[in-house]
Amino acid sequence: MTGTLRCCLWGLLLAMMSIAGTAAAEPRILIVREDSAVARQAAELLAREAAAAGWTSLDLTIAADRTIPAHAEGEQVLVALGSRALAAALRHAAGKPVVAALLAQASLDEIAPATGDRWSAILLDQPIERWINLIQTAFPGIQQVGMLAGPASQKAARVVERKMADRKLTLAVETIATAEEVVPAIERLTPRMGVLLAMPDPLAHNRNTVQPLLLTTYRAGIPVVAYSESYQQAGAVLALYSTVPQIVAQVVDSLQQVREGKVLPNHQSPRYFTVGVNSAVARSLGLTLPTASELDGRLRSLAQ
Repeated sequence: MTGTLRCCLWGLLLAMMSIAGTAAAEPRILIVREDSAVARQAAELLAREAAAAGWTSLDLTIAADRTIPAHAEGEQVLVALGSRALAAALRHAAGKPVVAALLAQASLDEIAPATGDRWSAILLDQPIERWINLIQTAFPGIQQVGMLAGPASQKAARVVERKMADRKLTLAVETIATAEEVVPAIERLTPRMGVLLAMPDPLAHNRNTVQPLLLTTYRAGIPVVAYSESYQQAGAVLALYSTVPQIVAQVVDSLQQVREGKVLPNHQSPRYFTVGVNSAVARSLGLTLPTASELDGRLRSLAQ
């Protein structure tokens, strides 16, 4: 073997070793998700965005028994999409970091331990201060806010009430135990509110209650501020929510922090958000509101 050929072979061997070492060191995530359209969309987008950030990923839909099979071992970080996926990921994690998304605070309270430095959940719930900033920016003359609270949101309602009092707003709350109580509760709230804040509550706000609620508030001239784009399209004047791409962007940010060795908080409010305005309903109620982009910019400046 000539010296030249020996040098070429040695260089090729070193290059192959370097490639193998790089592949072995490439960070890997296991995406654990529920079998839903939203979770599937988030998983597909996350796989692309994570790959662009240098991660490899495996997408796994949890089975009916909510367990993760043994062949899924080898990940460095687990990403759980949905509350049931988080429950499965926490059982499987064995000390590895878990980043969760697409779940609400109420669901998280039922699943996760009280504290821990190896899991972090990016919640769907917008921070209360952001809701208050939106209401005061859009309706500067209104000081009375109404809210429905089912069993799942009564604790949150008490927190909202305290924080609104700090900002010189009065929160009137009607508690309900059945969906049939929604319209009567709204009618009792009408004299005590200038705007209805519709925060997530599975009893108060669902496919069966949204239309009667919106019709009752519209007839009373009460604007509704809600938590989803679909609610806005149905007739809420304003909406504040985070889209799937915005949540995925925050998941990727969190993965980068894990890679850097940072400890994530157990609870993360959504960092990226969208403000929607239903201009047609606003006009029919005689309201002149800032545009969605103006409200968005104002909320972002207040958060700094």
